[in-house]
Amino acid sequence: MRLENKIALVTGGGSGIGEASSELFAAEGAAVGVCDLNPATAEAVAERIRAAGGRAIGLQADVTDRADVERVVAAVVREFGGLHILVNSAGVSDRGAPVDYNEDQRWQWVMDINVKGTLLPSRVAVEAMRRSGGGSIINLSSIYGLVGRPEWLGDGFSAYAHSKGAVLQITRDLAVKSAHEGIRVNALCPGFVHTNLTAGLQDNPETLRQLEEAHPMGRLGQPREIANCALFLASDESSFVTGAALSVDGGYTAQ
Repeated sequence: MRLENKIALVTGGGSGIGEASSELFAAEGAAVGVCDLNPATAEAVAERIRAAGGRAIGLQADVTDRADVERVVAAVVREFGGLHILVNSAGVSDRGAPVDYNEDQRWQWVMDINVKGTLLPSRVAVEAMRRSGGGSIINLSSIYGLVGRPEWLGDGFSAYAHSKGAVLQITRDLAVKSAHEGIRVNALCPGFVHTNLTAGLQDNPETLRQLEEAHPMGRLGQPREIANCALFLASDESSFVTGAALSVDGGYTAQ
């Protein structure tokens, strides 16, 4: 097993890429803290892991709240004895903002969750990883942390793209700072994936067709395909990889 004796915390673990990562990590031997804003979905994923013979606990937290983050990291350490892996998968897009938010409020809401919600768990997890002898942090950025959006998808003011660029810089900066402590920090840059985050776009057949054609492979990704790459970055197989941004995008950014 590639993560035997490892302990992981996955934010946004109740759905999408976080859910797939939680289940895959557990199948590969890790004990997993499944963290989500929705406690029911977190516990449902944890229960499936336990039913399959793995070790997991469901945890509820707002990743923008330091007290919440400190509580869930402490819960994982208390339950399993340490922390070696953090996957920062909690994230939102502009489309998911409360309907009564104006443009400025919507931008701030996305930045808080995607940027602060990556920085805070990383900051708290680093302390636990130091006590555990090192670790690996995997941040979820996006193709739009690497390239601009096409005109038909945005007007240049999208908080989602801005936030994912910030996630990449957090990744690089923390990787350089933490390398000597045995803590690696990397980012995944997925293309469009079949998750709740893209459900609104997929509901329109014409938009879905455009999205599929934008990827040279001619399709959207599956959460498990992103989780497979998170597994590599979490495992000792990537022991000389830090500060990297790995595109998992069906060729989108190669064009």
